[in-house]
Amino acid sequence: MVLGKRNVRSSTQSSSGGKRFTATYHTRVREYAGTDLEAGDAALSAYGELYGRVQRKLFAAVLAGRSATSLKSEYLKRYGIPARKFNGVRVSLEGKVASVKEQQKLRLDSLGRRIARAERQVSDAVEHGRLDQVHQKKRRLASLRHRLAALEDDIAEERVRLCFGSKRLWRKQHHLKVNGYGSHEEWLRDWREVRSDEFFVLGSRDETAGCQLCVATVADDGTLTLRLRMPDCLPVQHGKYLTIEGVRFTHGHEQMLAALGNNAEYARHRREHGEQAVRETELGQAISYRFKRDERGWRVFATTHMMDVPVVTDHRRGAIGVDLNADHLAVAETDASGNPLHSFSVPLVTYGKSQHQAEAIVGDAVATVAAYAREAGKPIVIERLDFRQKKAALEGESRKYSRMLSSFSYGKTKACFLSRGYRQGVEVQQVSPAFSSVIGRVKFMERYGLSVHQAAALVLARRLLGCSERIPRRWVCPTGNGVQVAFTVPARKRVKHVWTYWGAISGQLRPALAAQHRPGKRRRRPNPVQATHVVA
Repeated sequence: MVLGKRNVRSSTQSSSGGKRFTATYHTRVREYAGTDLEAGDAALSAYGELYGRVQRKLFAAVLAGRSATSLKSEYLKRYGIPARKFNGVRVSLEGKVASVKEQQKLRLDSLGRRIARAERQVSDAVEHGRLDQVHQKKRRLASLRHRLAALEDDIAEERVRLCFGSKRLWRKQHHLKVNGYGSHEEWLRDWREVRSDEFFVLGSRDETAGCQLCVATVADDGTLTLRLRMPDCLPVQHGKYLTIEGVRFTHGHEQMLAALGNNAEYARHRREHGEQAVRETELGQAISYRFKRDERGWRVFATTHMMDVPVVTDHRRGAIGVDLNADHLAVAETDASGNPLHSFSVPLVTYGKSQHQAEAIVGDAVATVAAYAREAGKPIVIERLDFRQKKAALEGESRKYSRMLSSFSYGKTKACFLSRGYRQGVEVQQVSPAFSSVIGRVKFMERYGLSVHQAAALVLARRLLGCSERIPRRWVCPTGNGVQVAFTVPARKRVKHVWTYWGAISGQLRPALAAQHRPGKRRRRPNPVQATHVVA
């Protein structure tokens, strides 16, 4: 068995997709060379104020119809900044604009779903004579339609709305006393500080240490020293360079040292063999830096490519399917033939937690699954799914479970799987989740004593291996709590995809499953974190 190669299947999406992952590591700025902490922070604040001013002016010019590239020479002269700094401003601004445009698409989809739901609510209220609710629901529906029309107009006109400093803080000026401000000048001071609390330094693989304007070197004690090039237009007291000492990243410091070593090898190879020869190699890594100020001072974020790790998993050994849920991860391991070997669940309750607490919980859960997969030498299989569809499918759950579902971020969990798998050499494959829950419930749930989610995870693992998904001859399906429902197997008169028949079965099972969530019917949810051992 040959390891160390990434297996690619046409029906799946690999964890890397042929591209190298980037990672961002951060730490706090604690000391400067040749100056005290207050003066150093003041220099970074001056840098941030200039950066924010240039970015806002560039955004206004682009909205007026001018090209950012054509403004480069003009801005270099007007603001006294180097060309590399302008490129950093432009790239950062392009990223923000792209993010807003992508968010517009998500909002468009969300508003469409909410309007459809509001229309059903209005129709249901009229049909059942709940006239006291009709008026308010119609007002809500009109408000959603108005917002949808405005959003569609922005998309059609390619209009991008950006508020540098946040809309929340901008609105506080209209209610000064309620928000703790004694005067408008106090609010204006906070407004200006927020609009200048960060700046971005763009890196490149062919520059010194991966970044021309912020050069990192390794000190004798293993920490990093950052030499930040200050713009010439800033006051003389800040100096030409600002040196930050004692930089050590809590997570990722070894990766940063490896990236700097790779850049040193790039420089040596270029001196010996020339520019053209070194460009044909994979040496050199761009390292970009973002400085951000908070209530405790300044932090520095370093972004670079993750170092390649040899892959230790192979789907010829089997697969490990993972079904993502709002309160747990359901895991099912199979052998090479798709037979279940072991299944368990990992708690993943993020409801009521802060952002950092939720990220820590997700990271621990994913680390548990990744460590198990690395030890087993089998790839992880997750569902390739827009979580908005999964939220719509689980709308019938209880209020408590719905709130838990709203607090769960499928995107972050998926990204954590991809990142963790890349770092540990574990392949993370994505397959279509079509009818995985129905197939698992009908074929494997009762047969192997699995929960419905563990059965769905088993289906995902088998789908990667190309196992059969034919409809069984038994026409009874368990729905939980000892209840079973009989269904009619669709007639196979034509050659159709097997998912067509599973879709027909799903339509028959849906009313039976929905009956368990009727108002007033109390049911006990099974414990999702209880492990189950299955022997093939």
